[in-house]
Amino acid sequence: MRNELTIACGAGLLLGACGGETVERPPPPPVDWRSFEVRGVPDAGARGPTARERAVGEAYTAALGAPGFAPLGPQLDDDVHFAFPGLEDAHGREAVMRSHDALFGSFDSRRVAMTRAWRTDSAQCVEWTMTGLQTRSWMGVIASQKPVTFKGLTLLWTRDDGAITDVHVYFDVALVKAQLGVGPKELLALPAPPVPSGAPQTYEQAGTAGEKAGVDVVAASLDALEKNSEGVFVDARTDDFEAYTLERAVPAHGKDEARAYFKAMHKAIGQLDTTIDNAWGVGQFAVVEYSIAGEQLGPIGWLPAQRDKVVRLHVVDVNELHDGRIARTWRYDNPAELLPPAAR
Repeated sequence: MRNELTIACGAGLLLGACGGETVERPPPPPVDWRSFEVRGVPDAGARGPTARERAVGEAYTAALGAPGFAPLGPQLDDDVHFAFPGLEDAHGREAVMRSHDALFGSFDSRRVAMTRAWRTDSAQCVEWTMTGLQTRSWMGVIASQKPVTFKGLTLLWTRDDGAITDVHVYFDVALVKAQLGVGPKELLALPAPPVPSGAPQTYEQAGTAGEKAGVDVVAASLDALEKNSEGVFVDARTDDFEAYTLERAVPAHGKDEARAYFKAMHKAIGQLDTTIDNAWGVGQFAVVEYSIAGEQLGPIGWLPAQRDKVVRLHVVDVNELHDGRIARTWRYDNPAELLPPAAR
C-alpha cells in the first residue's frame, strides 16, 4: 500500500471500488503530524480546534441548506480547494461556490442536518443528511419535482480563524438518481435514509497513543487488502463487525461478510492498489480517506465489467475501534465516478 498521508465508502456488498477517466486530484494538504503525537494529559497550552473552528461543521451544513448557499462564501478562504469524486477539482472561492451549486443547487427546499462530526486542530469530518426537491436538471436528469433524502460526508480543512481552505465532498450520485427514478435498477428499491432528529454527535481529537494506534490498525487492514493477505484483513475486525454502506439497506455483518468483500474485490480488480491520502485518529474512531485502484476484471456492484480499464475509486471510511480491532465502518464514496464522463 502506498501511504501518502497528508494531514479517512463502497458499492453495495462490494464495500469499495475504483475510478478511471477522471482528472487526477492535485496533492492534498500536507500531513499534520501533530495529529499523531502522543501528548499525554492535555494542559492549558495543548493545541486543539479554536472556538471558530468548532463552529465550522454546523455553519457549513447550514450554508448547504441556504438559498444560493449565501452563507458559504464568507466561510471560504480566497484560495480554497474543492474535490468531489467524478468531477474536476475547483480552486478559489467563486469556483468552489459553483461546484456546490452543481452538486446541490438543483434541489429546492433543502434541509441539511449534521449528524456527526470528528474534529482535529486543523481538519474535521462532517457527516450530514440532506432532503430536497429536484426542481432543475441535475447530473443529466431533467427536473422531476421529486423529493430526495440522501446521506453524505464532507472533509474540511480550516485555519484558526475558522476559514475553510479545503473541501472534499462525498455522496452517492447513483443513489440520488435512483430516488429520481432513473438510477441503476439494483438501487431503485432501496429505501431513503431516515431524516435525523436531535443534536449531532461531536468528537474531538485528544492526541493519545490510542488514536494513533487506531489509524495504524486501519492502515494495516488496507495494506492487507492490497497484498491479498485475507487472514490479516479479516482478523483486523471484531467477530461482530458491521459495515454500513450507502448502497445497502442493512449493514454487512461479521467476519464472513468481511471475507466475502475481500474475495469479491480481488475478483473484480486485478493488481489492486490502495493509497491513503489523509487519516485522523479521534477518540475511538479512525477516519481514513483513501483510494482503491487497479484493472477492472469483473462487475463491481451494479457497475458492469470493463476489461482492460484501469479504475480508481475515492473513499472515506469512518471506523470505530474496540480493543484494537475495527468494530464498525461507515463508508462514503461515489461509485459513479467509475463510469465514462458522459454516463455519470
